[in-house]
Amino acid sequence: MIDHHPYELVDLSISFSVRFWLFFFTFLLSILCCIFVLYHLLFDRVLRRTLNNHVIIVLLFNTLLYALTSIPLHLSYYYLGTVLPAVPNLCLIWMFLDGGIFTFALILVAWASIERYILIFHDKWMSTRKKRLLIHYLPLAAIFIYCFIFHAVTILFSPCVNMFRYNLPLCGRPLCYYDMKLVALWDTITNNILPTLAIILFSIALLIRVLLQKHRMHQQLQWKKHRKMTIQLLSMSILYLFLYIPPMFVELMQQCCVSEDFGADFQLEAQFFSYYVICLFPFLSAMSLPKRKFKLKKLFSCWRGRKRTVGPETLVMAGLRQAQQTTMVCNRQAALAIQKIDYRTKKN
Repeated sequence: MIDHHPYELVDLSISFSVRFWLFFFTFLLSILCCIFVLYHLLFDRVLRRTLNNHVIIVLLFNTLLYALTSIPLHLSYYYLGTVLPAVPNLCLIWMFLDGGIFTFALILVAWASIERYILIFHDKWMSTRKKRLLIHYLPLAAIFIYCFIFHAVTILFSPCVNMFRYNLPLCGRPLCYYDMKLVALWDTITNNILPTLAIILFSIALLIRVLLQKHRMHQQLQWKKHRKMTIQLLSMSILYLFLYIPPMFVELMQQCCVSEDFGADFQLEAQFFSYYVICLFPFLSAMSLPKRKFKLKKLFSCWRGRKRTVGPETLVMAGLRQAQQTTMVCNRQAALAIQKIDYRTKKN
């Protein structure tokens, strides 16, 4: 590993080697958790047909794609200290994958916040197949198409020329369309600020309304029904609040109010931790698995059962004795009942 890195002029609190191993282990665990959750959501018929799980499934596939495409390029950069091979096409593909997948995840989580509010308090809006098509399936397709077209036009087929710096992550992310103020503001506001605000506002609205209705007796069952859905959404909101909003705010300030040197050191650190929004998502998604504890208990119970077979004779004999005692008690009770019936019959 190269010790002399291009960030030597910046006092990074986390070295490249530490960043490499943090990314490696955390995203490895994230991939395993992602596969585990996807297995349960796809092969369990009830979970697969549950509407609120559809967004989770799409986001998990999105996370898996990000972890298998963009993260290896990050690992290669942190290990080598430069982008290899140093060619423009690799930089374009890397920026397209990194920006497109990240934006798609952010907007999709924002839509999930709105949709879950609808599913909990306005479930009649999705009572028919036509309503589900318009309110549930169509937005998912529209978000994917929008993110793909926007990043393809602005990155892959950009009308301007990008100046790549191969000694920086994402080749310096030289998005030349940021020189066009309208496009830059559209990207910042539409693809970053509005989705983040939607996540926070609808999560707060959901929490307030759930807490108000929880105190009503006839809403207790509904709270138990949607408790995991609500907790999962609030957890995702907290994740975006602490890991994504700070660097987004600094970027917005740099575009409209202050120079690019404002918060530059903080931006380098905050952008690194913003990737954990995607990394930690599979672990939050595991909360949507209502049967996971039962399956784990069943697994451990089977293991314990095998472990107990060291003394099978003792267990079998104890079981037989208990069964014999139970049978004897039942026979005695039956005999007494028959005697009482015979006595009453003779007396009459």
